[in-house]
Amino acid sequence: MSFFKQYIAKNFSNFTFFYSVVRSRLLVVISLAILTGLLDSIGLTMFLPLLQMSDGSSNVDLGNLNFINDFLNYFNIKLTIFKSLIILVFVFSLKAYIVYKSGVYRVRTQQILTKKIRMNIVNEFPTFSYQKFVSADQGKIQNIFLGELSRLNNTYTNYVLMIQGAILIIIYMLFSFVVDWKFALLVCIGGYVSNLVFNRINKLTKEKSKNISLVNNAFANILIQYVSNFKYLKATGEILNYRDKVEESIDYVQHEALQISILNNKVTAFREPLLIFIIALVIAVQVYFFDARISLIMVSLLFFYRALIGIVNVQASYNTTISNQGAIDNILDFYKEMQNNKEKIGKKEYLGFKNEICIRDLYFSYNQTPILNNINLAIPKNKTVAFVGESGSGKTTLVNLLIGLLKPKSGELLLDNVNLLDYNQFSYQKKLGYISQEPTVFNDTIYNNITFWAPKTPENIKKFNQAIQRASIQHFINALPDKEEAMLGNNGINLSGGQRQRISIARELFKDAEILILDEATSALDSETEKQIQESIDNLHGDRTIIIIAHRLSTIKNADIIYQLDKGQLIAKGSFSEVIENSESFKRMVLLQEL
Repeated sequence: MSFFKQYIAKNFSNFTFFYSVVRSRLLVVISLAILTGLLDSIGLTMFLPLLQMSDGSSNVDLGNLNFINDFLNYFNIKLTIFKSLIILVFVFSLKAYIVYKSGVYRVRTQQILTKKIRMNIVNEFPTFSYQKFVSADQGKIQNIFLGELSRLNNTYTNYVLMIQGAILIIIYMLFSFVVDWKFALLVCIGGYVSNLVFNRINKLTKEKSKNISLVNNAFANILIQYVSNFKYLKATGEILNYRDKVEESIDYVQHEALQISILNNKVTAFREPLLIFIIALVIAVQVYFFDARISLIMVSLLFFYRALIGIVNVQASYNTTISNQGAIDNILDFYKEMQNNKEKIGKKEYLGFKNEICIRDLYFSYNQTPILNNINLAIPKNKTVAFVGESGSGKTTLVNLLIGLLKPKSGELLLDNVNLLDYNQFSYQKKLGYISQEPTVFNDTIYNNITFWAPKTPENIKKFNQAIQRASIQHFINALPDKEEAMLGNNGINLSGGQRQRISIARELFKDAEILILDEATSALDSETEKQIQESIDNLHGDRTIIIIAHRLSTIKNADIIYQLDKGQLIAKGSFSEVIENSESFKRMVLLQEL
């Protein structure tokens, strides 16, 4: 049994992939295709008695298909032209109903497939390692969420049509062999010869499918940068040069799509004439060399013409399937990447800490390059703690470790002596407020940005007004025509840098976080606004645990504890005055900023 499964997985990878998602629904689709083929073949068989009786024959001879006549005789139904026509209409009407139901069922299965795969990726994404994410191809991720899932949808549709067509061909061929095996055998040999002609095209199409995924990934990556860097590109006049880069990428995409289209059209255009030539040749051989009955040849021809249409459709579906094969490979590759870089989520629910966050003997490196080495420090509850140091000293990395975005290579990060890794990181991160030097603004209203889509209840509106007041942005919002319902545009393009920062600060104040982390949070603000924000932060002193990274030392003068980092090591700690006294480098920083 295991050998059979391995054989299927190796030689029918698409079937294995689709079956793993939709399970028995795929088997139902196949069963309906078999039923459709049987009904169609029985209906076509009714042309044989019609041909015989139209020549004046009173005896109906279905040859090897006489079991159909025997079945009808069992119910005292003697075939006449009228009865044959009634059976013909009934069978094809029943077939039409099955085809309709099969089509609806296939579309529903297709929707289930697309949703499951999309949700599998969406559900895995939150546990995707942040360290791996930052080094991943962003264009590839964008392309998978949008373009590749659409291609996958197309792949499934054509793959199922290909299976259904193949089943119909097999049934038609079986009936044709029963009617006249010599005629059927000759056509099969001719069909096999014609198939050899198109094998090369199939191989080329599969190769081009992989190229399409690669160029689509690259195009998505370039397009993301074209949009996200719009302001800089436009302000510097480089937008015209970058436009040429986008155009070049578009040309690559269109070139690969054109090559696939040419290959598909070759198959569509030339397969049918070739097979018609083969059938005409076989009919001539049957009539002139084997003296075959024309009625049997005509019924066989009906089966073969059905099979011929099926072959053309199957070939077209097959080429479309392999032309989109790269989408499956791309999605599976990314899914495996997420699986291989999946973060381990702790089971303990985080309810808050009572005493302190403690870091012991912490070591962290990027690609064997040490970033933090032998860090030991404590962050008492409801105290304001600051990290200072030159760029590259490890401040942001240390904060990323505290947030849970990164995991220590060695050492421990403890909350009341419980390892952070033991907690469910999502329950912990929900208690955090994080304000970075690059504020996050969503393309939505001000209210939704700050409340994170909280319903407009009286309580939430009150919290919203308090948050915007403490973030010193209420005057800006109230001056807008739509006030809190104003749309902010993509990444807050309609806002200044300071306004974006204050929106971000207001969001975390609305969240009422237990731990508030400010990573250069006031770096984009003017001195007056910075002072206002600083006063708001100072008002939280003793009520929240506040962690600050700042180059402007004026923002940390009132911090309870300052930790100074240099080249990944902790070199000084204490209050503002104590660090000045104990660290010459910190003293120089204070003098340079004229504090």
